[in-house]
Amino acid sequence: MSTGLQWRGQWVSCRVGPSGGPVTGLVGYQASTLLIVTVTPRLRDQQRAASEAAILDAAWARFAKTGPDGTSLRDVASDAGCTHALVARYFGSKDGLVEVVGDRLAERVNTTVGDVESSASDPLLGLLSAARQHRSSVQLLVRCALGDMQPTGFPACLRAEWVLAATQESGASSGARADRRARLCAYAASSLLLGWLTFEEFLVAATRLGRVGPRRSDAAVADAAGQLMALAAGPEPKFVARDRSGPGVPGGPLESVPVTARDALLQSAIELFAKLGPASVSVRDVARHAGVNQGLIYRHFGSKEALLAEAIEQGSSDLFPAARAAAGFDFDAMSQLMHHGSTAPRLIARTLVDDIDISTVRGEFPVLRRLLDGFGHVPTGSRPGDLSDPRIAVATAAGMALGSVIWGGHLRRAFGLTRDDGIEAAIADLARVVVGWPAQTAVSRGAGP
Repeated sequence: MSTGLQWRGQWVSCRVGPSGGPVTGLVGYQASTLLIVTVTPRLRDQQRAASEAAILDAAWARFAKTGPDGTSLRDVASDAGCTHALVARYFGSKDGLVEVVGDRLAERVNTTVGDVESSASDPLLGLLSAARQHRSSVQLLVRCALGDMQPTGFPACLRAEWVLAATQESGASSGARADRRARLCAYAASSLLLGWLTFEEFLVAATRLGRVGPRRSDAAVADAAGQLMALAAGPEPKFVARDRSGPGVPGGPLESVPVTARDALLQSAIELFAKLGPASVSVRDVARHAGVNQGLIYRHFGSKEALLAEAIEQGSSDLFPAARAAAGFDFDAMSQLMHHGSTAPRLIARTLVDDIDISTVRGEFPVLRRLLDGFGHVPTGSRPGDLSDPRIAVATAAGMALGSVIWGGHLRRAFGLTRDDGIEAAIADLARVVVGWPAQTAVSRGAGP
């Protein structure tokens, strides 16, 4: 006869026979009978599905935290409670596993964006709220933007076309010029939303927004994105493309030739951390890339954390002249440098996506603090943030620019823009507008300029 029992956590069907019968599949004796396990095809399918789900969940969490480059199949197998061979059997290789995780991500994001777009009263805020509930999905999306993963459904899963449609509806005129204007405004609003998701911890630390709760910050950022979209209906700014490729724009920090072992180590750290992320790069990797002894890292920097801190500082140093220009903050030079040369955006994005607390590796944020210093009064309390708050204005301008750097390649394709459309100049123009919002709000409220 057939019966059932739970064996190693799985229910299986059994054939019970008399003692002395076949011993294949022997589990143990029960009284005078043998329990001979017979796993049915249906149960085998269920067991495989459970194993695949556990492996995918483990890979999802690992890839989100340390990226595919920082994860081995043995890491995934250990987290899933199975063997390395089973992972290879089900998915073939790490590339196969990355592909399946990427497909799952694209499907989930596509569904979430669609639900928010159709049901939320404020879709922009709805997107930020939904993202806050799924930190690992945001990390994986950022890794897609950085090139760690390339799922076939990315970036289409972001469904950026609805942002463009909403922006075009806000426009008051038609024609090629108005269409370009709407696309640039939609690009800027999307850059802000994605930039906020990517750089929130950095922006909060750099602008002293720590006491403003996440919901209030999200609402202010969503409001700012809506204001950027609404600019499609007005004549200003004019979005005139400007050529900033001449000798007046300095190069990045990696252009200098290292003259000491310490310089070589620092340059190697900047390059590797920006390319692969701190979690995927060991001190041995940095020493090997620099061509020096690993022990020199500890002699010159003390630890990997200290090396990362100095790498971020040095990797951002090429932006300081534009921030401290005699004529005031040079938005055009800053935008050009960030989009073409500076490693700072990628360094910071890599640090954040690897779940490293930015405040532990960097205590000062001179570029954004320079913008804040331009305001007579910067709030420090926890009152609801809005566009009258200089902290929100600076975080919005910086988030838009940083988002454009990291997500720009994907957004250009989504909105049908090219480099000839003057994206860097448009970001600079809009950053000026955003930084001017607090003063405009004060005037409208009768508080004076």
